[in-house]
Amino acid sequence: MFNFRPGAGAVVAADSKNAVAAVDDALLNSVRMYASIIEATTRSDLPANQSQKLLASMTESLNSVVKGRGEMVATIRHLAAIKAQSNFAPDNYGCPEGWDVLAGAAPAGEKRQIAKLEPTRA
Repeated sequence: MFNFRPGAGAVVAADSKNAVAAVDDALLNSVRMYASIIEATTRSDLPANQSQKLLASMTESLNSVVKGRGEMVATIRHLAAIKAQSNFAPDNYGCPEGWDVLAGAAPAGEKRQIAKLEPTRA
């Protein structure tokens, strides 16, 4: 069993929620910027190849934010798996019911198992 200091779980949980919310805000602002670029370029004399460069660049930016958010979700899932094997196991820090902390996808009708994590020794 992993043993963490009291209060550490609540801090990590709050920071995780704040981090996801910040990425979601960044994504929303990026989408607004994307829309603004489209509106501005369609009402201008900007050549199509120039607006294409803008849209391609903005699309890459959005894809990067979404990919980063996915990695953050994976990190939170891993944190939840660690929590399940720690002194915080009985505590709920606000994860919604059904949060998938289970490792691997099981075929329909089969039960999935929580990943067993081994403590690392430095």
